[in-house]
Amino acid sequence: MRPDSVRALRLGLLLFLAICAQSAFADSLRIRSVPPDVPLVVAIIGSMYYDADRGAFLGFIIGVFHAAFATPSAGGFTALILSRLLVCFGVGWLEERIFRDSLPLALGMVALGSMLVECLFFVIAPQPDIPHWIRQTLFATLYNTLLTLPLYFVIRRSVASARDAVDSLSF
Repeated sequence: MRPDSVRALRLGLLLFLAICAQSAFADSLRIRSVPPDVPLVVAIIGSMYYDADRGAFLGFIIGVFHAAFATPSAGGFTALILSRLLVCFGVGWLEERIFRDSLPLALGMVALGSMLVECLFFVIAPQPDIPHWIRQTLFATLYNTLLTLPLYFVIRRSVASARDAVDSLSF
């Protein structure tokens, strides 16, 4: 089997496990009524190892997952899919053109990506209570950034090639 196929299968398995963990444990892991967004964190970190097209695909998959299980009552099915697709596309595009992965970069990308996902969602499907939305967005961004610490090393070990692992040791 080709190395790219093995990487894709490993990341697919990690994304599946993240979706299962989100479904099973997100409600019990809420902090200030904000659940973790494990699939989003996995998709953003995973997009750091792929190009823009594969990043967009990862974003689409988690967007469909979120839309299927957590669509707000006021609508927003398309907003959930599109916001995640665009952010993961952007991370993949940046990986192609600008940077290599490292832990500080992953922390920044997850924080920025989480914030952008929520802001894009708000632009596409405005929420009625803006101060509540801002608080939820800030706590979700902080929560996702903290989740990056353990997940980054698992994903890097599972998905990165030997060359990527050596390149990412430099901070």
